[in-house]
Amino acid sequence: MFVNEYVMTRKRYDKWATPKFWKLRTFYMWIIIFAAGLFGWFYFDQADVSARWKTIGAFLVFVSVYRGVFFRWLHADKTFRLTRQKYFDEKDWTCKVILGEKNISLYINGRSNNKVEWSEIKKFEEAKTYFKLTSQDEVEGVMLDKASFIEGDPDSFIHWMKENHPEIPYGPIAPAFDK
Repeated sequence: MFVNEYVMTRKRYDKWATPKFWKLRTFYMWIIIFAAGLFGWFYFDQADVSARWKTIGAFLVFVSVYRGVFFRWLHADKTFRLTRQKYFDEKDWTCKVILGEKNISLYINGRSNNKVEWSEIKKFEEAKTYFKLTSQDEVEGVMLDKASFIEGDPDSFIHWMKENHPEIPYGPIAPAFDK
């Protein structure tokens, strides 16, 4: 059995929920839109056209910077703040994960929150500082901080997972989330 316990802070949530924007596939699309917008902004400013055309370039620049760089970080920030406000009285919360033979038990602030069956886990992913046991929808998952094992350690957990759950594929997490 393994036990992992950590305090969910804004920094930890940001590390787990916000990708490195420059490693996303869509980042290059936003770079192209940024370049086109910047070119258009300066070109239409020099050309004798209406102000409407001049604002199109500026609009493309601002949208590409917002969507390409800041959107995911701002979304994670809003989600964290609203969760903290709605459920935890503006305080960080303690997460405890007990990984047993039959299931995974999740506790928040000392109270039972959820039980996840091993059959619901579809991927075992590893990042530099955490593990993610990805569920069926491939978005949600059980997160384990490598530095927060109370019982067991990260290396023995990897070995135990490969031995006891070979049906769950093991591999690295997507490069954008490898923090």
